[in-house]
Amino acid sequence: MKVTRWLAGLAVATLLVFPATLEGQRAFGVKGGVTFADAAFYDAFTSSPRARTAAGGFATFPISNRVDVQLEVLYMHRGFATGGEYEDGSTTRMSYLDFPIMLRLRLTPDARRVRPFLSGGGYWAHEVGCRTSGGVSQHEQSDSCEGRFMRRGVADVGLIVGLGLEATVSTGWFVLLDARYNFGVRNLHWDPGSEGAKSRNLSFFGGVGVRPGS
Repeated sequence: MKVTRWLAGLAVATLLVFPATLEGQRAFGVKGGVTFADAAFYDAFTSSPRARTAAGGFATFPISNRVDVQLEVLYMHRGFATGGEYEDGSTTRMSYLDFPIMLRLRLTPDARRVRPFLSGGGYWAHEVGCRTSGGVSQHEQSDSCEGRFMRRGVADVGLIVGLGLEATVSTGWFVLLDARYNFGVRNLHWDPGSEGAKSRNLSFFGGVGVRPGS
């Protein structure tokens, strides 16, 4: 898929072209938080968000005095509760390994103790688990999604926009607060009677990081 190849190429290029003069601003850390997972359907179904968890690690590399590239690996939950004309009361939980690649624009100089930023980019995600509960799934032999979503895709690709801030707590160390919105651009599943669903996630993260050499 072209989007996947583009994201992979950007990640490799980023690792090869960091300016040596900005090496001290590289950062690494871990983060975790809550995500409100939902889906956009294109037929008679509607859905409502469900609170889920998310966690992972990140690496940030400067490409100028105000712009960074951030690479992440996250364990993210997606899913939805069905409603609308064909409401059956079921909830679908999908677990993914996400690989976001984002550009971050720092809104203040590096010397500031608190550094707000804006971020945007894309992600590629691979499904590592799926289950349903409630509704018609109560009468099925398995809660693994295989019965309901036989034509389900196992990958998701989407766009990210967000904002956040980093606050220095000691030499080289900082805390991170991050809010973002993910919107999938490909269907999560293809049922014979449905046109599919695209994922939506509103996420809030907290984390801690270190800048080696600072």
